[in-house]
Amino acid sequence: MKLRFLRLAALAAGLLSALALRADPVLAGHAGLKGQALDDEAVKAVLLGKKATVGDTRAVIIIAKAGAAQDAFLQAHVAMNTGQFQNHWRRLFMTGSGSAPKVVETEAEAVKLAAETPGAVLVVDSGAATGLTVLASK
Repeated sequence: MKLRFLRLAALAAGLLSALALRADPVLAGHAGLKGQALDDEAVKAVLLGKKATVGDTRAVIIIAKAGAAQDAFLQAHVAMNTGQFQNHWRRLFMTGSGSAPKVVETEAEAVKLAAETPGAVLVVDSGAATGLTVLASK
């Protein structure tokens, strides 16, 4: 009985610490975009392909196939989830109106690719944005 209680207490402590470490989603970018900050209107324009640059640099959008932070940010700024966002870009690409975002499997892969790609922008949990420039937060 005492061992079960200790296990439950340890599990509860782990869950609480995980929730405490959870950060807010942000729009982050390649380190070369340092000094840039986007307001809500500019964030929406970049994410929807209506604005192709951040500062003087051509934006390259990177998205993960799924992610809670990404979904929350997209809902807040463009009223779409990840699937709807991908469909939006498929339509733009098929009509010749834009270059499709680079899609990767995980948030970690998106962060790695953004760090290597000049002009890259992505939605990521702020705790995972190490080495990237935060352009906008929720």
